[in-house]
Amino acid sequence: MPTTEDPPAPTLTDADGFTRVLGRPRSMAVFVAIVFVVTVVQALINPLTGLLEGEFPWEGPPPLSVVIALVVVGCAAQSAFLFLCARAPLVALAGTAGCYVALVAGLSIPRWLTALPLVVAVAVFFVALSRRAVVAVGAAIAVVAVVSLSLLAWAVSTGVPAGVVGGFTLETVLSVGAPIAGATALGIWSSRRLRAFRRTRAELAEAAAVHAAEMERVTTHERARIAQELHDVAGQHLAGLLSLADAAVDIEVLDTRQASALISEMRAEGRFASASLYAALRDLRIQNGSRVEPTLDLRSLDGLRDFWSARGMRVAVEVRGEIADLPAMVSTTAYRVVQEALTNAGKHAPGAPTTVEVDASSTTLLLSVQNDPATVPRTARDAEGLGWGLTGMAERVDLIHGSLSAGPRDDGGWAVVLRAPIGALDPVSR
Repeated sequence: MPTTEDPPAPTLTDADGFTRVLGRPRSMAVFVAIVFVVTVVQALINPLTGLLEGEFPWEGPPPLSVVIALVVVGCAAQSAFLFLCARAPLVALAGTAGCYVALVAGLSIPRWLTALPLVVAVAVFFVALSRRAVVAVGAAIAVVAVVSLSLLAWAVSTGVPAGVVGGFTLETVLSVGAPIAGATALGIWSSRRLRAFRRTRAELAEAAAVHAAEMERVTTHERARIAQELHDVAGQHLAGLLSLADAAVDIEVLDTRQASALISEMRAEGRFASASLYAALRDLRIQNGSRVEPTLDLRSLDGLRDFWSARGMRVAVEVRGEIADLPAMVSTTAYRVVQEALTNAGKHAPGAPTTVEVDASSTTLLLSVQNDPATVPRTARDAEGLGWGLTGMAERVDLIHGSLSAGPRDDGGWAVVLRAPIGALDPVSR
C-alpha cells in the first residue's frame, strides 16, 4: 500500500514507454479501434454463426438486425470512452462500465457481451497507472459492486427463478471482478515500476551533472598545474636567456669569440624554453593512460647549480642530512622552491653570489636560498614577471603544511626560507 512518503504518480502524458506512445492521438486511435473490433467480433460471433447454420432462434420484439446494429453502436461507444483514459481515467472507467450495463439490461443479451468487461478492465488499468493505489483499488471495488448490483436488479426484474438469478449474479461478479482485479494489480505494479525508473533516471542525471562538474574542476586544476609548470620550467630558461642577453650587452664589440659563445648559449636557452613550452602543450593534449615523466626533487639540486653556473651565476649548494628518503611531495615542493628562488635571483640580482642550504632531520626540512645584492643595477624591465612566483611557491608549501618566508636581507640581498614537517610522513623513495 502507498505511504505518505510516496511521490504522487504523474499523469499519463508524462509516463514512459508504452503509456507515452498511447498518449499520442494517433496511437490511441489505433488502440481503441483494435479494442472495438475485438469486442464486436466477440459479441456477434454467436448470432452470426447461428444465422449461418440456420439454427439461431430469435424471439425478441426488436428485429435481430436492429439488435446487432445496437450492439455495434454500444461497443463503439464503450471503446470511445477509452480516449479519455489519458486525461480523465475515472470518467473513462465509469463510461465503459455504464455502456456494459446498458447493453446487457437494455437488450437482454448477457451471453453475447462476455468480452465487454475486458474493456472495463482496460479503463481500470489506466486508473491504477495514473492514480494512487488506494484510489485504484477503491475504484475497482466500486465498479464491480455497481455493475453486479445493477445486473442483479435487472435479473430480478425479468421474473426468472431465484436460483437462476443467484447463478447469474455469481457469474457476473466473477466475469467482471476477475479481469478488473487483474488489471488493477497490473496497473499498480506498472505504476511503481515507472516511478522507480524515473527516480533512477533522475539519479543518473544528477550523477552525470556531478561528474561533469568534477571533470570541470579537475580540468581547471590541471590547467593551473600546467601553467605553474610553464612558469617553473620555461621561466627558468627564459630568465637564463635574459641573463645571457645582459652579458652580451657588456662584452666588447670586437670580441667575436665571446660573442659567438654567448650566441650559442642563447640559442641553447631558447631551445630549452621551446622544449618546455612543447612539453606543457603536450600535457594539454595528453590522452588518458599516457605516461607522464616524474617531477624532479632535491636530489636534482646539482643540475640546478650546474645550469646557473654555466650562465654566470655563482651558486653554492650545501646539503646536511639524508634527502634521498624524504617524502616525495616534500622533496618535489622543496625543489620547486629552489628552482623559483634561483630563477628570481637570476632575474633580479644578476651576478650576485647565491647560496642554497638544505638541512634535513628526521622531523623537519629546513631550506634557504639567499643571494647577495645585485652587482648590476636592475632596470624596470628586469623586474617584469608573470607574478606567479611567490604565490605559486606559497601554494605548494601550504599543501605540505609547511611555512615559507621571502624577503630582503639587511645588506640588500634576498632570502627565501622554507620549513616543512616530515616526521609524520612515511618516506617515499624515488
